[in-house]
Formats: sequence, structure tokens, C-alpha cells
Amino acid sequence: MKAKIVLAFIWIILTAAKAQAGYDDLKKDFDSYKPPTYLLPKKENAFSSEKPPVDSGFQAEKKRIDAAISRWERSLKIEESEYAFFRADPKFFNTIKELAQDERATAEMLKGKFSLKSLETLVLLRNPGVKSAEKRFRAAIDGLSQVTALDEILRRYTAFTEGVMTGIGPMKGKDPVKIKFPFPGVLALKGEIAEQEVRIAREVLEVARRDAITSIRASFWNLLYNRKDQQITLEMLNLLKHLEEVAITRYETGKTSFQDVIKVGIERDILNENLLTLKEMQQNIEVRILEGLNLKQDVKLGSPIGTEPRKKFPSLRKLYDIAFERKQELRRLRARIGKMERMIEMAETMIFPTFSLNFSIYEDEAVQKVGTIAKKETFPVSVSASEGAGLPKMPWYGSSDAYLRQTRHKLAALRADLSKAEKAAATKVRMAWFELDRAIREETLYHSRIVDRSKAALDVSTRGYESSNVSFADVISSYTLWLQTNLTMEKKRTDIGIAYAELEKAVGTTLRD
Repeated sequence: MKAKIVLAFIWIILTAAKAQAGYDDLKKDFDSYKPPTYLLPKKENAFSSEKPPVDSGFQAEKKRIDAAISRWERSLKIEESEYAFFRADPKFFNTIKELAQDERATAEMLKGKFSLKSLETLVLLRNPGVKSAEKRFRAAIDGLSQVTALDEILRRYTAFTEGVMTGIGPMKGKDPVKIKFPFPGVLALKGEIAEQEVRIAREVLEVARRDAITSIRASFWNLLYNRKDQQITLEMLNLLKHLEEVAITRYETGKTSFQDVIKVGIERDILNENLLTLKEMQQNIEVRILEGLNLKQDVKLGSPIGTEPRKKFPSLRKLYDIAFERKQELRRLRARIGKMERMIEMAETMIFPTFSLNFSIYEDEAVQKVGTIAKKETFPVSVSASEGAGLPKMPWYGSSDAYLRQTRHKLAALRADLSKAEKAAATKVRMAWFELDRAIREETLYHSRIVDRSKAALDVSTRGYESSNVSFADVISSYTLWLQTNLTMEKKRTDIGIAYAELEKAVGTTLRD
């Protein structure tokens, strides 16, 4: 009997030792467990003491956003803007940049003769509409800098409030999975959405600059034409004065009636009234220029420097291509479409399950994950089917969400608007090209043929009237013809300058020879 007890005791001791050895082996295997290679990140495993891949993705995205902010801030500089409608001469721009900030100094600069280049540069520096658009653009850039603010706050909060018990594995606090996504995730999408908003504001700024420059160009050419019109009218008055002297001489010698003298006087009175109207119109044009330059209405402007309008421009086919690429309204619509696409993608990312299979990812929860009181498994007990690493397990989950349907309809509408705007842009280019082409052809006709012939007819009829070989009706008709042809030629030159400005507005950039 005693022998049986001894044998049983020995058997129990051996069994316990074997069980202890088995438990030690189990614990050793459990502590040294690592997921399969295909479940681990490429460069770091889940048990590394270094920053997890999500954190490195967050930092990389933050650097990308900071770089974008710097790039957009540089684009505010007119000389460095990639798609600027107008680039001022850098040397001239730097010369008057500080001067343009002072209203009195700007007014003093315009008292003498001024060029179109000076007006174009000043309007960029002083126009209220341009300044307003610049402020909105800066506000959009500041909005881009706020993309990472909430994530940074959540990360700091997690670092200070992480749970004491981290479960098994290395004693390292980690961010809650609920507030972050694997890279590229919600932070990247938020950054892209905010950047599209900045892009929209940038195009709004270019529209303000484009419209202000186009308006100041038209005012410059109208003012130049008004000055030329006054000069031609004064010259015509001098010619009529000479004709009136001839008519009086002939009337005194009995070679004509007093009716001829009266008719010349009537023509002179009409021209004097026209000259007064032209001077008042000059004030209207100057006030428009002062408005564009944000100057007081009592500022006196000097005279514009006469210049020949440009007559060379690209082919119509090339103008279409330029407009599709550079037209500000089209670029703004494309940015809105890009923003909407990323909004849909972010909504899908937040509605669908996360891109991770959740292997060895814990939240900072003080809960038991092992032992008899474990409330959930430490690792997933099974691997669900998926199309690849990092893809949603339920790819159609949430696809019928009302917000997504609404946003997708808006996106389709924006794409239709873009198609319509592209067709409208092509039409505007064609119409502007036609106006410029017609103005150039007509100006060439008047300059090369009609003006010279009208002057020859005027000289012949004047000499004929002095020798009583031409009637007064023919003489006054030749004078009127000369006046009209000269005014028309100058008007066509003005039309070329204005039509060229409208063509550049239609294509969205200043054309270079």
C-alpha cells in the first residue's frame, strides 16, 4: 500500500513538472509570437519601439501641407505666379512698388505723360477689387494651415490620457484607431480638399486682376482716341476758318452768295460744340481710370503716351488651346470638381470600414485581453476575405448613403457645367478674334488708302472753289469726308487696342509676340 502511494506521489510530481514545462513553452511561444510576414508593414513590424507607419504617414502629410502653404504664398508675388494673367516688368514693378503705396506720390507720377505699362502695373498694386481678392486668397491659405490642427490636438490628448494597462506586447502608448486612418487617409484627403479651396480662391484673384487690367487697358485706348479726336477736330476748325475766309472774300467780290458764309459758320459752330463734348467725355474716361487706381476724383491726369496697338496674334486654333488651359473660369470649375471628388472619397473613407485588418492594433483601453476575464480576443481569430491588403472588407457598405448620392449628383452637375463653360469659352474666343481681325483690316484700309484720298479731294476742291470751278456743296462735302475718315481711322486704332485686350481676357492670359 505504501508503495502505491509513493508511486502515485512520484507520478504527480513528474506530471506537474511536465505541465510546468509545457506552460513555460506556451508562454515563451506566446511572448515571441509575430504575425506572418504578409501581414506586417514593409519596413517596420508591429512590435517595433519606433514610430508606427501611421505616425510617419501623418508627419509626411503634414510636411506636404506646409510645403503647399509656402508654394501658395509665393504665388501671391506677381512675378512668380505660374498662371498669372499679366506679368509686370520686374524692374519697373520693383521701382514703383513702394511708390504706389502712397496716394500722393502715385498722383504726382501721373501728372505728366504716362504709358499703358505704368497703368497696368499700378492697377495691380492699387485696385480695391484686386486687394479684396488677395485678402480672400490669404484667408484660404490660412484655412489650409488649419487642416492638421484638430489631429494634433487629438494626438496630444491621447498622449496625456492613454490607459495604464496596455494589454500585452510592448509597453507603448498608441493613438486610438478611431481618430486616425492608415496613410493615405482622412488627413491627406482633408489637405487636398483645403488645397482645392485655395486653388479656387487663386483663380478668383486672377479673375479680379484680369478684369481690372482689361478695364484699364480699354480706358487707356479710349482716352488716347479722345485726345486724337480733339486734335483732329481742332485741325478741322482751322481748315473751316480758312474756308470761311475764302467764302467771305468771294462774297465781297460778288462771286458767291452769303449763303456759303452762313453754311461755313454753321459747320464751325457744330464742331465747337463737338469739341466741348469731347472734353467732357475725357473727364469721364479719366474718372474711370482714377476709380481703377483707387485715387481721388479731383486728381489731375496728364496725357497718355501715344503707342501703336499690336497687330500680331496667334492662330485661332492655338487660341482655343490657350483658352482651355488658361481661362480662369475653367480652371476654377476644375478645382471645384477636384474638391467635390475628394469630398466624396473622404465620405466613403469615413463611412466604409477602415483600410486595416486590425492585426496587433490596440486602443489605449484599460481592459483585460488575456486570462479568464478577457472580454475580447487579443488578435483576430480569423481572417476575412478581401481583395488585397488595406482594402475595405465590405466595399459596398454605405454606398447608398443620401449625402453621397447628393454629392455625386452635384459632381455630375459640375462636370456638365465645365463642358458648357468650355464651349462658351471657345465662342468668346471666336467673337473676340473676329472683332480684332475686323478692326485690323479696317484700320489698314483707312490708313493706306482712304485717308490719303480724302485729303487729296479736300485740297483739290478747296483750290477749285477759290477759282470758282467747284461748287460750295462739293467743297463742304470734301471737308466733311476728310473729318470722318480721319476720325474713323483713329477709332479703328482704338478698336484694335480694345479688341486685343478683350481677346486676352477671353483666352485668360496676356499674349506675347
